[in-house]
Amino acid sequence: MRLSAKFTAALLAFVMILSLLAGCNFPLSGEGGEPPVITSLRIDGKQTRELTVGAVCVLEINHPESVLSHVVWTVDGDAVTVDGYGVVVAVKQGTATVKASYGFLSDTVIFNVGGGPEDDGGTPDTGDGAGNGAGGELTSDPYVGMSKTEFYANYTPAQSFEDAYYRTQHGFLSGKLEIPSAAPKADSNPPMSGGSFVRNTDMRYEDGGNTYVVYDSHGGVAFKIYRGGAYITLEEVAAYMFAFGGKDGAFPANYTSSKSTRPQSSIWEEHLRVNHSYFSGDTEKYPREPELPNIMGCGGALQYWEMDIGTASYNNGNKITRGACRIVYGRNDLDRDGVYERGELHLFYTYNHYDDFQEYLNYEGGWGEIFGYETNGSSSSKGPSPYVPVAYGSFTGRAAVIEYAVIIMPHDKRFYTSA
Repeated sequence: MRLSAKFTAALLAFVMILSLLAGCNFPLSGEGGEPPVITSLRIDGKQTRELTVGAVCVLEINHPESVLSHVVWTVDGDAVTVDGYGVVVAVKQGTATVKASYGFLSDTVIFNVGGGPEDDGGTPDTGDGAGNGAGGELTSDPYVGMSKTEFYANYTPAQSFEDAYYRTQHGFLSGKLEIPSAAPKADSNPPMSGGSFVRNTDMRYEDGGNTYVVYDSHGGVAFKIYRGGAYITLEEVAAYMFAFGGKDGAFPANYTSSKSTRPQSSIWEEHLRVNHSYFSGDTEKYPREPELPNIMGCGGALQYWEMDIGTASYNNGNKITRGACRIVYGRNDLDRDGVYERGELHLFYTYNHYDDFQEYLNYEGGWGEIFGYETNGSSSSKGPSPYVPVAYGSFTGRAAVIEYAVIIMPHDKRFYTSA
């Protein structure tokens, strides 16, 4: 279902040219007059497209990422279906209108759905028999009829938004299988600037905002997170909430806000994670908790939320024991400019029930300096140590040219300074 970057760019350029020539309503045709299976389509305004029965189309919104978290998808007609992530499936011949609404804005696509190649005696392209098309993209659900045992026998994480989408329909994970330990696995040589940890300012999205790219400390691509996927590791859940979380309650598919949900009643079973709730930040009521940046509970403007991270004893398939590990985050584009400035996006991890925190720095293994009550000696008279500010910098391009000067010190200790 996902086109290559070059092919996607070519397709979009072709669509734009045709749009200029023929206005907003025009069909796309493949060889032999048959409409192609459109696997990725950026929409802006009102458009008309043609699909064949069984085709899948991922709609990409041409708006800032901050808008995407508030999009509402609706469909008028039964020729196609659309889910909350803009994935359109052509289910029968006919016409249907898909609308993406956000505030007072909206984009509309009218889909004319015709019969597939088999309707005229042709042979449909079934790809490799595992839901993959001739180009390797997913064109159908490859997990239909697959048991949980079979799925996890030779497990690999999802490699595309489409793959993650299909996995979620069956209660299958998209991320790594490993259960996190309480303490985060921090990068051994974190980028530093002026004595402070550096937080990566790059927020790179693909697939119309459905894929988030997570870097390593050198600016290389470490892994990707897919909107609507299911995740259990600290790194992946942190990256997911950093990229997609917000006041509308976006969280991985295997999470639920209800703290009373039992594993046996959920499709996720032992991979179920609970809790997504308001975090007050009231340090007068909870004096052991340090004050988080711009937090509403202490006179700031940013509302924070909390959610569980499940360690080894969290979920045994029959019972959930929540433990002390939480992500606490605030994410809100307060000035609505499409960019998350300082004070609008912070994510922290605590593995001792709010006594101490470490900031997520938006890269693999990127965890800031620990601060809080136990860090400050667990003294009621001293209270918690304060939030440790970080430096901000872009990691883009560091895979090819490291833009941090690496100074080799005695005993091979490495210190990083911003370029």
